Amino acid sequence: MRAVLLWCCLVFFTVATPIEKFTGADDSRYFIGYAGLNYTGAHYQFIDYMPDLSEVQMDNTIESSCATGVWNLYNAVNYDLNSNESRCIFIGINWCGNWITQCQNMVSSLRYTGSPYGLNDDYYNLYEGTSFRGREFRGNTNAADLGDLDMAVSSLVVTGQSAWTFYTDVNFTGSNVCVYADEHYANGSIHLDFARFYTMDELGMADNSIRSVARGCLSDRVLGHSDGERRGQDATN
Repeated sequence: MRAVLLWCCLVFFTVATPIEKFTGADDSRYFIGYAGLNYTGAHYQFIDYMPDLSEVQMDNTIESSCATGVWNLYNAVNYDLNSNESRCIFIGINWCGNWITQCQNMVSSLRYTGSPYGLNDDYYNLYEGTSFRGREFRGNTNAADLGDLDMAVSSLVVTGQSAWTFYTDVNFTGSNVCVYADEHYANGSIHLDFARFYTMDELGMADNSIRSVARGCLSDRVLGHSDGERRGQDATN
């Protein structure tokens, strides 16, 4: 399984139809959305966040894609914090595929998860809404407080091989949990490690309780795998 599309409202996984391996030169993150199946028709290459696809004439048009990275796809502009509509996710490394029917012609905004500097750099993304919706606090260093997202985090993703410790109070105090990546994707020499928590319940913490984050495993409670043994997908299999 090389690329995955998640239909959040129905809560089940499915596989993007593998068409062929995309021959990317390196591990640069990108997302090319196509208006037709089998990556045909009008298309646009995204390398950064896009809060409104109508700005590039791609709103509610995408049916297939070629991409590298973890990309969240939303059925409303501005990453749909207040929407009860669907959200899909693409995960892959230099891979093309058709989207499942439920995800076709529905995307109005999109953004990637992870570091802007390298595909598998150590990084965290904290989100205001469940399922990676709404405003975001992200970084690759310790944060003694979360600014505007203080006591407002409802989902999160960590990327890379470093652990991150999340605290329920500012300045690295309060209840805490250490998180390592627990999923791994590979395509040749390119690797992607990450862990995703759609709600704080999955993390074993109360909603809107995270107030600071530190690099490293600084808690007795540990999630994920420090030894690199993670469930994953290999494009060579």
